[in-house]
Amino acid sequence: MIEITNLQQTPISLFIRSKRAPGHGTSLTIPGIGAEKNIFYLEEERATEYINRAEQSGYIKTRFVDSNILRTGEKHGNT
Repeated sequence: MIEITNLQQTPISLFIRSKRAPGHGTSLTIPGIGAEKNIFYLEEERATEYINRAEQSGYIKTRFVDSNILRTGEKHGNT
């Protein structure tokens, strides 16, 4: 899984692959820092080049997280 952290004070929208239709995409909005819900966990297969572009621009920060850690009860954001 990929942990995406919004580094901006305002919400950010990212384009990701859809769960329902393999060839389509959907918009993901991650709240800003002030909302204290600025972390989102995303399956690796849903990531797109827009996520890489936003990270290179400094809007977000990403890191890989083992999905087994999330299942053991560790506190995490929206899933």
